[in-house]
Amino acid sequence: MSTFAVIARREIRLAVRNRSILISALIFAVWFPVMSALGVAAGAGEDATALAGGIAAIILPVGVFMGYIFCADAFLREKRDGTIETLLCAPVSLRRLWEGKAAGVAVPAYLMTLVSAAVTIAAVSTLSGALVVAEPLLILHLAVVVPVWIAAAAGLIGAAQLALGMRENQILGFVFIFGFIFLIIGLQGIAPGGPGLSLATEGVLAAAGIALLALARFIAGKVTKERIVRTIP
Repeated sequence: MSTFAVIARREIRLAVRNRSILISALIFAVWFPVMSALGVAAGAGEDATALAGGIAAIILPVGVFMGYIFCADAFLREKRDGTIETLLCAPVSLRRLWEGKAAGVAVPAYLMTLVSAAVTIAAVSTLSGALVVAEPLLILHLAVVVPVWIAAAAGLIGAAQLALGMRENQILGFVFIFGFIFLIIGLQGIAPGGPGLSLATEGVLAAAGIALLALARFIAGKVTKERIVRTIP
């Protein structure tokens, strides 16, 4: 088994065993979509395409936030308890360590986002009476765009948490989240298809997510082990 797979599986196991993180993620995955579904159903009526666009607009920020929640456990936890020093002594490059941890964060974050999507779709369908789940572009959004953005969020936030101190991470965590949300809104506004669901909008979002993921990998490659050790409290 490759080093990448070993690291990723380790992070997934730790995430699944952390009840506090899972409960927090589950509460947000259910509460936020249900509250938002009321507005989506009231604003779009029975138009399935408009309803699907509203659901897509809710789920993408939820996915980014899920990446942030699970990142805090995967990266900051090891700085707090000092186990990051042991990992840095392992015969593996820092970039490969980051890749495995980011993937291990993205998997449970994506699964929890799918739970949130299912709750949102069920709530909107019940309130509007429209069959939203059958919209092809919504399926494309959930299968391609959402996981790419979750991986990008987990990668960027994870790289920052490795490189920065605890105090800086507490501040920049929310900066990253709001930055991602404003970027999503801005990209939807300038996309040829507009803020709703369209192939053009999905293409723009997918391309931006891939670019952010590439940027995260570049930043992670610039972080040194000495830098990480100096930020351990």
